Amino acid sequence: MIETEGPVHEDLLVQRAREAWGVGRAGSRIRDNVREVALALVRSGRATTDGPFYDVRDRETLRARQPEEGTTPRKVVHIAPAERHLALYELAVECPGMTEDELIKQACEFFGWRRTGKDIRDRLAADVAELRREGRLDGGPDRVNAVR
Repeated sequence: MIETEGPVHEDLLVQRAREAWGVGRAGSRIRDNVREVALALVRSGRATTDGPFYDVRDRETLRARQPEEGTTPRKVVHIAPAERHLALYELAVECPGMTEDELIKQACEFFGWRRTGKDIRDRLAADVAELRREGRLDGGPDRVNAVR
């Protein structure tokens, strides 16, 4: 699961375990068991953790993932910051000079969100600001460009 869906949020690990075990609801014991298995993988060196996200150690290529046909899009909090940053950067490369609002709308479409609620807008705006601080994006709200 971590190998195929990583970086993956702990909540999604719990959801996948619940579905695999045919359990309708994940109580504290199931959550604790999933967390303990994930942390055991981290301790063994087979996985890494970054806050609530787990991934395989030394993943060669991070990719920004769109929802597969017929699946429910992940919530913004279930997408690792590195994956959101990659999507925003790649969108800025594809369409240089768009406004920050357009970039955020494009990211919403990429991740399959039909609405741009405050939670999504705030998170993506913070991601754009972080990419600017890192020097990967430049320009103001009226014109965003990827720095290569």
